Order: sequence, then structure tokens, then C-alpha cells
Amino acid sequence: MVAEQSRLETKGVVCTHCDRPIDIPATAMSVNCRHCHRRVIIEDLKIKAYHAVMRLATAGRVEVLKKAHVVAQVRVNDLAVEGEIKGDVIALGHVVVGKKGKITGDVSCRSLAVSAGAKLHGFYRVDPDFMPEPSAVSVEDDEDDECV
Repeated sequence: MVAEQSRLETKGVVCTHCDRPIDIPATAMSVNCRHCHRRVIIEDLKIKAYHAVMRLATAGRVEVLKKAHVVAQVRVNDLAVEGEIKGDVIALGHVVVGKKGKITGDVSCRSLAVSAGAKLHGFYRVDPDFMPEPSAVSVEDDEDDECV
């Protein structure tokens, strides 16, 4: 009975590629978007060291720990930064920057919490109603992008 209930529970997320809403099973780690047919990673990530990719995307939460250094375009649901990020950030939820955290790049999010001592360089758009515009992304357009 419990297994049946967990299969029936769903949650809504936004595709990290086309920015359209999709309903997914509550326990899913990744799914294919029904709109753009691309893989959407749902799991939460903790970055502990240097991590350089073209694009870091998840519909979950990302934590950049104290000694971590991320060089990427970041697209997440929620973000916590104790280390350093170089690249633009789009967060559909909250961005929290700790006292040793540093972000170099433009940030768009629904809420932003910055501790004393944090370093921010870039344009910051904080809007409680923020939602990226849905885009028409084809599979061929970003075939070589790496998503984590």
C-alpha cells in the first residue's frame, strides 16, 4: 500500500531546458520533459571541490560548500553558496550566500539572502514572481551541453 502511494504522489517542477512546468513522481531523480524531450535532473547536489562545466542544471537544490569553486552557467531551484561561483545564475526559488560566499555573474531569483562578508559582482534581479520565459528548445540545439 505504501509503495502504491509513493508512486501516485507527484510534484511540479520546471524543466531546466525549456522552462515549462512538468509534473513528476515525488521520488524521481530525473525525468524526460514532455515538452522538449530532454533529460531533467531532479536530485539535490553538494559541490565540494572545483567543478567546471558549461552548464550546471537541476530542478533540485545545489549547495556550493566552503572550499568549492564552480565555473558554470547555473540553473537550479534553490542555491546555497559558501564557496565561489563564476557564471550567471537562474534560481526559481531562493539564493542564500554565506559570509564566505562569492558570486561573480548575473543572478535572477525569487528571493536572495546575503550574509555579512559575502561578495557579489553582477546584476541581481530579485522578484517574488520571477519565472523564466518558456523557450522553444530543440534536442539538436544543445546536444553537446553537459548537465549535472
